[in-house]
Parts: sequence; C-alpha cells; structure tokens
Amino acid sequence: MKRIKTMLATFSLIFLALLFPLASHVSASHKTGKLDYLIGTGVVCGLDPSACPAISMAKNGDVVEMTGEGSIDLGANSVTGGGTFVHKDSDGNVLGSGDWHALDLISFRSWGTQADLPPNFEGGRAKLRVHLAPAGGGEGFIATLRVICAIGNFPESAHDQEGVELNVRRGPNFKDQVSGFTLFIRTE
Repeated sequence: MKRIKTMLATFSLIFLALLFPLASHVSASHKTGKLDYLIGTGVVCGLDPSACPAISMAKNGDVVEMTGEGSIDLGANSVTGGGTFVHKDSDGNVLGSGDWHALDLISFRSWGTQADLPPNFEGGRAKLRVHLAPAGGGEGFIATLRVICAIGNFPESAHDQEGVELNVRRGPNFKDQVSGFTLFIRTE
C-alpha cells in the first residue's frame, strides 16, 4: 500500500511539473504576436450578412452601428485601424456619423481558438482608445471601444456580448450588444 501511495505521489509531481511549464507557455503565447481584427465587416459578414454592421444600444435607446478593421501588435502594445460609425436615436433618426480611428491598445485578453473553426480564428476581448471624427467636421470625440469575439474558452457572460461596446467620453455609453459579429485573426 505504501508503495502505491509513493508511486501516485511521484506521478502527481511529474504531472504537475509538466503542467506548470505548459500553463506558463499558454499564457505567454497570448501576450505576444499579432492579430487582425474585424468588426461587422469582411469574412464575418459572409458568415451572417445580418451581423453587419455591429450594433450596440445605450440606456436611452440610442444605437451605434459600427464597422472596421485593423491590427493589434501585442508585443509592441499597439493598435492600428479604424472604420465607420452611425449614431441613431431610438426612432432610427441619424444623429451623427463619420469615421473612427484606433489610437491606443488598452488591453487584450485572448480566449484561444475553437476546433470547428480555422486555427488562426481567435476569440478574445480588446479594449481600444479611439477617436470618433464626425462627417460634418469638428474636433470629434474620444471613446473606449471594446471588441468582443466569443470564440474559444470565453467566459459564459461573453456569449451574450459578442460585438462591440462604445463608451464616448462625456457622451453615451453603448453597452448592450444588439447584433453583429467580430473576429480576431492571428497573423503571428
């Protein structure tokens, strides 16, 4: 009996020794590399045309429709890209529209890949600082854009959050996803 316990303890230690280097490798792999991102455009529209653009709603019923694409460099902690936005009131009247441009990568959390999808399609949550430039001119607005793609080992709460959230500084907070797909595509 003592010999069996010793063998089990030895196997447990070997298993843990193998597990911890692997776990640190998995975590580290998500802190480096490059990804492209798509918001309500490109291949995500081919999956479901009704998912384009990505639409989120504010508490007052206003919605923002967004499209865009760009790249994230995790090693350099940088982001590029941009797209378009349309801000509508609860009756569907256009209140504003224009372009947005990525300024800074605030954070990125990878949720990994999924067996039934191409191996470079990756889920996660990116938080970006963006500039909204209205089509009518003016200095525009600074906002925080969250891009949420529910692929891989995502938290259960993210399943209902696929799409975008846009929090405009001194403006509306479009936090409730109405529709739309996003995608991260690992390039390195």
